Amino acid sequence: MEKEIKEFVEAVGATEPKPSDENYSLFRSIFKRPNYFKLDGKFFIVKISRSNKPFFGVGKPYIELLNLIDNYFLVLLVSEREGWIYSKAELNSNITNKVWRLNDKDDNYKINYYTLKDRNLFTSHSEFLRKIGK
Repeated sequence: MEKEIKEFVEAVGATEPKPSDENYSLFRSIFKRPNYFKLDGKFFIVKISRSNKPFFGVGKPYIELLNLIDNYFLVLLVSEREGWIYSKAELNSNITNKVWRLNDKDDNYKINYYTLKDRNLFTSHSEFLRKIGK
């Protein structure tokens, strides 16, 4: 697990799913990297960008899988304490409205810096927790 992701999830109290969790084997078969977590019954996929102008890619198969569950978030980090958070509804709205476009060559939705909204920004762990209702 990448250092910043590890520090972030530890600071907010999230944990990796356990083998006894519902859908664990399905998620484990899809997600090869340890970048999906749970916190108070909410599921998170966490990505990090180290570019000066943050850029992220999220695979279409992951989004299709996540859309099978009720409650999930996409967390886009630029450090261990700041980034953007998008709910399932916001993520799907960005895809439907082609704010985040699918690259047919690699089947990833491309998320560019200029498409990230200030309302989704968090700059501390406590602000992140407030945004998810904790």
